[in-house]
Amino acid sequence: MTYTAPTVMSAATAGIAHLSALTGPVVPLVIYATRRRTDVFVSSEAAKAANFSAAVVAVFILATLVRELVPLIGFLGTLGQWVVPVVAIYFSLAGFWVAKQGKPAHYPYQLKVVKTHD
Repeated sequence: MTYTAPTVMSAATAGIAHLSALTGPVVPLVIYATRRRTDVFVSSEAAKAANFSAAVVAVFILATLVRELVPLIGFLGTLGQWVVPVVAIYFSLAGFWVAKQGKPAHYPYQLKVVKTHD
C-alpha cells in the first residue's frame, strides 16, 4: 500500500478522532471501524487515539483503586486522578493539532488494543 497525502477531510476526521479520545475509546473505535477500509490515514490515527484513550482509562482506574484500597499511600491515587486527565488533555490536543496538519501523531504510551498500520 502506497502512502498518499491525506485530504483536508481526512485530516479533519483524524483530528476529531484524537479530540474524541478525551471522552473514552468508544468514539475513536467507531471512527476506526467506519473508515478502516476506505482511508488508511484516518483509520491509523483513530486506532492510535483509541489505544491511548484505553491506556488513560486503565491508568485512571488503577489510580482509583489505589486511592480506595491501599492505606497510607492512597494520596498517590488521588494525585494520579488529578494528573491523568491533565496529561490526557495535553496529548489529545497535541494529537489533534498534528493530525489536523496531515501528519501522523504519536503518543508516548499506548496499549495495543487496536492494530495500527504502522
